[in-house]
Amino acid sequence: MKISYLLLGWGNKGGSIVLYNFMDNLVRRGHEVHAVFPDKNIKWEVGIWRYKLGTESENNNFLNFFKKNLFNIIPNSILEYYKSIIDKRNLNGLIDNWQTSDITVATFYLTAYAAYYLSDRTVPLYHMQHFEELFVSDKKNRLIARNTYYLPLIKIANSSWLKKIMKEKFNKEAYLVKPGIDLKIFKPYENPQNKYVYKNEWRILSYLDEKREWKGFNDAVKAVKIAREYLQEKGIKLRWEVFGIDPPSKKYETDFKYIGAIFNKDLAYLYSKTDIVLLTSWYESFPLPPIEAMACGSLIITTSFGTEDYVIDYQNGLVTMPRKILDIANKIIYAIENPNESLKMVKNGLKTAEEYDWESCTDVLEKVLTQSIENYSFDQFKFFDLLSEGKLNQLET
Repeated sequence: MKISYLLLGWGNKGGSIVLYNFMDNLVRRGHEVHAVFPDKNIKWEVGIWRYKLGTESENNNFLNFFKKNLFNIIPNSILEYYKSIIDKRNLNGLIDNWQTSDITVATFYLTAYAAYYLSDRTVPLYHMQHFEELFVSDKKNRLIARNTYYLPLIKIANSSWLKKIMKEKFNKEAYLVKPGIDLKIFKPYENPQNKYVYKNEWRILSYLDEKREWKGFNDAVKAVKIAREYLQEKGIKLRWEVFGIDPPSKKYETDFKYIGAIFNKDLAYLYSKTDIVLLTSWYESFPLPPIEAMACGSLIITTSFGTEDYVIDYQNGLVTMPRKILDIANKIIYAIENPNESLKMVKNGLKTAEEYDWESCTDVLEKVLTQSIENYSFDQFKFFDLLSEGKLNQLET
């Protein structure tokens, strides 16, 4: 198969990395894969993204400076005007740089419109990494994102939560293709048996993101503070570390150590040394940190929306509803006061993580691609083309 992925740029977050790994594996399996950008078309090579992420980020230093320092002084009306021009150019660029392909995959809501435009020449898929309306705050752009779910594209959801939203809120079916993780990297580097014992110091690890409030870091701060105050009376110390792209910009009501931006094996080592990985997002769609940490032999405490595929409360991790501060604190306390139960959950988590190797996940994606080609009809909107062209004699009666 020849498969084109529509990308706005070289994203460096979890959803983009998932797509790159799928693209790598499709190439390994003999498919011709192209990355289509608004300004170019690249024939995909295995691992090309690792090099590109480094060079592209270096080239974007000025753009990042501009965003951080000048956006705040430009009126919103002007920003919105230029954004609309950029969005239109991006859409046209994706279409112009596209090459004939068996399948074309939209990867973000703005690329979905390009896939729809091309849907009479290629089988159009929409590989959704999240419910993307939640990424934008203004009403107009939220609706632009929401409307993509009504487009006649073959939809792929990365989580059962997202698949359920498509069915219940939009009456649309979606294939379920879950992400994988690299089990050669994300594995235990320490024996969990040695971590989950009665002791007077426990290590907690969280992700710091001040820009996206929905990542729930403020909730984690409040929960850790409550747990700390309770456990200190019992002579137990909580050592809290956080990682993330940007350092904290202010002092918080309870202490933690910021250890910077870490990835891959360095992150796996950190997961493995940590007792509890605490993640408190308001909503996610198959987030990678919890399943990666499980694979490294750490106990997960996470919120429910988007993690349902792999975390079961009190079986292989601990789950709370988002924003339930006291519940989150109580889960931390439970894990520490019941190390034997924590160890059982960690062992079950290791078994769960084994189900998410990249080869198995790519098997599922490959089947979806094959079925999509077999079932897609290019004639579904032919009526409108014939009508607009005045070819009335060819219209079916």
